[in-house]
Amino acid sequence: MSKPVLLLDLGGVLADLGDPVSAVGLDMSTAEFWPLWVNSPSVRAFETGRMPAGEFFTRVAEELAYKGDEPFEQRFHAWQLRLFDGFDEFIGRAATHYRIALLSNTNEVHWNQVTAASDAFGLFERVFLSFETGYFKPDDEAFKHVLESFDVPPGQVHFLDDSQRNVDAARALGIDAHCVSGLDGVSRQVSH
Repeated sequence: MSKPVLLLDLGGVLADLGDPVSAVGLDMSTAEFWPLWVNSPSVRAFETGRMPAGEFFTRVAEELAYKGDEPFEQRFHAWQLRLFDGFDEFIGRAATHYRIALLSNTNEVHWNQVTAASDAFGLFERVFLSFETGYFKPDDEAFKHVLESFDVPPGQVHFLDDSQRNVDAARALGIDAHCVSGLDGVSRQVSH
C-alpha cells in the first residue's frame, strides 16, 4: 500500500512569518495587517503569477498605506521568513512514513528565502507554490490540483495549515485537514 500524503503549508506551519509590520514599516498593528494581506487583490494576483513584481510593489504599498522613505520593494525584502528550528529533522523523519508535499500561497521572494536555508526541501515529493501553479488556497482548484497530481483519494491526504478557512475548504473536499501553528503543532498531528 502506498504511503499517505502529508501536505503542509509553509508560512506559520514550517516557517515563522516574522513581523511583517515592523519589517515593512507600516503604521498598523499585526492584527490589522493580516486581514488586509490575505484579502488583498494585489497579493492574490502577485502570488498566483498574474501580476509583475513592480506593479505589485506599487499597488500593495497603496493598499497598506505605506508612507516610508525607502522604496516599498526594499522594505518587502526585509520581511524574512525563517524555517522553524527542527525543520530538517522533522522532514527527514516524516519522509519515512509519508509522501511529503507542500501547498503554499507564496511568492518567489519568500520561497527563495526559505529554500536557501535548507536542503530538506529535496525530500518533498511535490511542491505546489501558488506563484507557479496559479492556484490559491482556499480555492477548490488548489486542492484538486494536488489530488490529481498524486492520483489519490482525498482521505489519503493529511493537510496541515495555519488558516482555518483553508482547512475548512480542504475538509469540504474530503481531505483530512487540521489547523496547526508551528512545527510543534505539526508534530502533534503527525503520528509515527
